[in-house]
Amino acid sequence: MYPVGSKVVHPCYGAGTITKIQEKEVHEETRRYYVIYTINRPMELMVAVENAESTGLRTIGTQEELRQVLAEGATLPGEDEINTDLRARQNEMREWLKSGNFDQVVNVVRQLFFLNSRRPLGSVDRQLFDQGKELLAGELALSSDGNLASAMHEIEGVLAEMVAE
Repeated sequence: MYPVGSKVVHPCYGAGTITKIQEKEVHEETRRYYVIYTINRPMELMVAVENAESTGLRTIGTQEELRQVLAEGATLPGEDEINTDLRARQNEMREWLKSGNFDQVVNVVRQLFFLNSRRPLGSVDRQLFDQGKELLAGELALSSDGNLASAMHEIEGVLAEMVAE
């Protein structure tokens, strides 16, 4: 169980802080919920305490770990790494984003950044790219007690270094 004040990541909504644990009655059954204030899209999210693990709720990574994964992920993808089947690639990337796994989100962002450096992304790829960057920036900002704008700037700097090499 996470205490109030814990910094967590929801796989679909990104990083946030547990502001309280609240009891609610649903269908004559009382349940406890984490109330999470998310950083990417300021809102309150409720996750049933008993379903937190199956939902994929996890603690945020440390600033050092996240920066290391970013740095390691800032390598050009190999030719065989990017699926050439558009729909299959987009479905695969959606699943990676939904996983909430920082490494997989970095992989989505780096592949789409690379593709964007060759030609403009289509609308679905652009949405996936933006969503991935937001998820990364939210977790990085929360881990470093920084703000989203500076975290996004850091991520974009790391990506720019990848194609500059």
